[in-house]
Amino acid sequence: MDACGPNEVIMIRARLGLLLLILFLLPTLSRAVVWQQPPQPEFTEDEVALLLKLNKEIKPIEVANIEGTKRYLANLAGHKALVVVFLDFRCPISNRMIPVLNDLTARYTGLDVAISGVVCGGVTLDELVSKKKEYRIQFELFHDPNLVIANHFRATITPQAFVIDKQKVIRYIGAINDQYTDRTTRLAAPTMTYLEGSLDQVLSGRPVDPANTRAVGCPIVRANKPVLETGVVTFHKHVEPLLQKHCQRCHHPDDVAPFSLLTFEDAVNWADDIKEFVGSRRMPPWHITGGVPLRNDPSLKPEEIATITKWVDEGCPKGDSKDAPKPLAFRSGQEWDDANPPDLVLKLPEAFHLAARGEDHYRTVVFPLGNHEEKYVRKTQFIPGNKKVVHHSLAFYDGTGMVLEAQKRLGKSKPFGTGDEDYGPGYESGMGLGFVPNPGALQKNRNNAGALLNAWVPGAGTLENPAGARNLIPPDASILMQIHYHRTGKPEVDEGSRLAVWFDREKPKKYVIPFLADTTFRIIPKGADKFRSAGSKVIPSDCQLWLVGVHMHMLGKEFRVWHQPKDSTERKLLLELKNWDFNWQTRYFLKEPIAMEKGSTIHVEAIFDNSSKNPNNPFSPPRTVFLGEDTTDEMAFLAMSTFRDTPPDGSRDFLDYFLKLMEAESLKKLMGGR
Repeated sequence: MDACGPNEVIMIRARLGLLLLILFLLPTLSRAVVWQQPPQPEFTEDEVALLLKLNKEIKPIEVANIEGTKRYLANLAGHKALVVVFLDFRCPISNRMIPVLNDLTARYTGLDVAISGVVCGGVTLDELVSKKKEYRIQFELFHDPNLVIANHFRATITPQAFVIDKQKVIRYIGAINDQYTDRTTRLAAPTMTYLEGSLDQVLSGRPVDPANTRAVGCPIVRANKPVLETGVVTFHKHVEPLLQKHCQRCHHPDDVAPFSLLTFEDAVNWADDIKEFVGSRRMPPWHITGGVPLRNDPSLKPEEIATITKWVDEGCPKGDSKDAPKPLAFRSGQEWDDANPPDLVLKLPEAFHLAARGEDHYRTVVFPLGNHEEKYVRKTQFIPGNKKVVHHSLAFYDGTGMVLEAQKRLGKSKPFGTGDEDYGPGYESGMGLGFVPNPGALQKNRNNAGALLNAWVPGAGTLENPAGARNLIPPDASILMQIHYHRTGKPEVDEGSRLAVWFDREKPKKYVIPFLADTTFRIIPKGADKFRSAGSKVIPSDCQLWLVGVHMHMLGKEFRVWHQPKDSTERKLLLELKNWDFNWQTRYFLKEPIAMEKGSTIHVEAIFDNSSKNPNNPFSPPRTVFLGEDTTDEMAFLAMSTFRDTPPDGSRDFLDYFLKLMEAESLKKLMGGR
């Protein structure tokens, strides 16, 4: 039985409503209960219909796999269990689950379990055959461009898994695991492997618990919306200008966003997602909640969010094309954005190979400059070689030679085996340098050890210094690129990531000087959900602050920055960030530089959540976390870029920080943290 009448739908809704009422009243029924149940998600008509499939027999459906072999899907033909997973290669979350499904195929095929993938549109049959090879898919694939199979199962999202027992009864519907808590938040590793657990329970003859979980991914769109020509809020007059201003710099063809938003058709296709993501302020990605005006703020104002919401709610009226703004012109993602060619281009010397499996990878590649004289940097630009996998990048100069030596020690340019592995130029560094340098061993350029040159995130690849101000690179220096790669579910190659540098020949009038304001913590206790750490930096010379960047790891929640003038008790809030997201580490350009005189102070405050309530906590249950470079360690500092009239003169901010990291590493070993 795979259908029911309206009375049964009403009964299920009533039970769901009663459950929500009981959960809501629980805190008032007992003084011992101090927690409050979080708001429960609404169930759509499609989700209710899907739930009605659970624990009921599903009729076999005759379909052909991509090789042309006909199958009766849901007919196990001697298997003890069948897994059907709905996929879409346009959905990054779906793609990230393919290695997981390959692993399950390898482990469960010998236990008489069949695993099938159903691809819901987005590719032709020939393209799907190529995708199977490209992603090294080990399970059977079916092409479902007209959603015949999806409608039969009432699938609503990709990826979404169904487990069917030998009686053809659906025993589990939902997520493969809990690695994605929502579409923009991915845990370092899953804590619950729902699909695997349900299979084990079916094979052992036990009830499946949980039998249903909410899958996170991309909705299966079943029908195009009818086009409305007119309305109170229209696309061309009201919405298109907002997309140009806030979205299109990333959402255009051949750039980093997964889809384009240049046309009315684009916007209509993604309308529900646009409404959801701008309404929750997950897009455009901007996490600043207070402070001084910032030049690169892409966020939407409340009234702009209301405009987009109203447009979607009214059915996405098109409007008059005469009201449309002039289309934006975008440079090719492979072009330099300066009238003059760069003076230096640093390109990966050979291809970097990224495996399909594993956590995100941080690769540092060091380029010795061989310069005998100082270099004066006006501007830098980074271009990713493979936009599907380059999440962000940083570029620094190193005057000490320590990072070049590390590359010689730690590099892995060739594969060690024949399996799925990461290899290529440079070395795996984690989020830091990949080693803790010893400042006492410095032999050269102690007065100018190094500084940031570029920070690339999607939509922002060029870093140009303020007028007349230049970075001073000392003689015999190196430039290093650290590239953060995230995986797509198949082996990937980056052959072309590169950094361009524009130099000035003349000695500058002003110099770019970096500072660091660190927090004082060494340990974050397990279970602490609002652990606070603060710090300060006394400014050693008159300068202008023009650029800042915050850095924390997985436990970070909030960060604040204040400036306190010399001989004053007043503090001015420069930056407040209440919802730190490790995946979006943005540089912040002040709209107007702030004058900081010698003796004034920058104060910083960080808040961490090392409790089980933090979905990003790398440990379950929580552990004591130490200061350190690893992703599972923590940091909290503010990197500042200033300019002034005098050249670098031996600031020890970063060298002192490295010493602190060495002490923290020793402390961690003493306390058994490793």
